[in-house]
Amino acid sequence: MNDHASVVRIERHEPSAGRRDEVAGVLKTAAETMRDASGCFGAQVTTSDRQPTQVVLIERWESEDAMRSFHERPEFTSLERTLDNKPSVEIFTTA
Repeated sequence: MNDHASVVRIERHEPSAGRRDEVAGVLKTAAETMRDASGCFGAQVTTSDRQPTQVVLIERWESEDAMRSFHERPEFTSLERTLDNKPSVEIFTTA
């Protein structure tokens, strides 16, 4: 296993009015589950100083396969369906 992540996934959510804490809670649950997944180097829920209304999930993965495998798991997809808006997702890979 590498000693660093080769894939970083950033998922930005714009919660509906009054749902910020709820969205953050759902994402924190996802991050906790993710941390135990094979190939995950870590996950955390943050806010952005540039977009303070956003709730951001940052994930670090050993490989794209490990990331994809987790994101296809039923417990993750069902958790994500509880959110009302589709997130903006950006994936970074090492050069």
